[in-house]
Amino acid sequence: MATWIAHLRIAENLLGHIPNLDAGQFAIGNVAPDSGIPDEKWEKFDPPPQVTHFKRSNSVHKDIADLDFYRGYLADMPPQDTARFSFRLGYFFHLITDNLWTVRIGKPTQERYPEQFAADKDFIWEVKLDWYGLDHLYVRTHPNCLYWRVFLEAEPESADLDFLPSQALLHQLKHIKSYYQRRDEKTDAMCARPMIYLPQSEMDAFVREATDRIQKIYRALWPIPSEVDGLASALELSL
Repeated sequence: MATWIAHLRIAENLLGHIPNLDAGQFAIGNVAPDSGIPDEKWEKFDPPPQVTHFKRSNSVHKDIADLDFYRGYLADMPPQDTARFSFRLGYFFHLITDNLWTVRIGKPTQERYPEQFAADKDFIWEVKLDWYGLDHLYVRTHPNCLYWRVFLEAEPESADLDFLPSQALLHQLKHIKSYYQRRDEKTDAMCARPMIYLPQSEMDAFVREATDRIQKIYRALWPIPSEVDGLASALELSL
């Protein structure tokens, strides 16, 4: 799944192309699906990804059925209800982005390092040091980005999804807001890594591609929606 700053970078790009959104609620929506409270090993979450990410194993792209969320929680939401629409649109875009991340980043990484993944079930955490190192580098070098300008002060005023406990969302927002403000030995070391598992150029290319794909998906679904019956992911739409 994509990193939180990747989600917020994409959100910031999209705010420049989609009119009349509440930037704060949209930003929160773009990280809200990751609101499962983790266990000590960050392996199990409450609520689990099956709930927050609409996972189903027979989906074409990974197993996140982002269009299930669209059909159940967004398609009938009027854009004039700005705050709620912005939050839910951000939530939808997060799910699409996670599917695209699996296709462009997750699966190719596993294919590049099959022996390491087979030998060590925790190898993914070594890989993620690159992912989140790039996040920390980004916020440190972009003091006017959405994370600093909007996200830190935003509160989930319009988060009313019946499957997402408010305490789980608040817990995760607090964690994300504090995590990227850290300046310590561990985060400095992450920033200094050679980024062999995910070069910055690949992260930047992913953000650009996701922005472009999601813009096209938005235009396909608003104001006049394309037919989505039988589809699991918006990535399956003919654009």
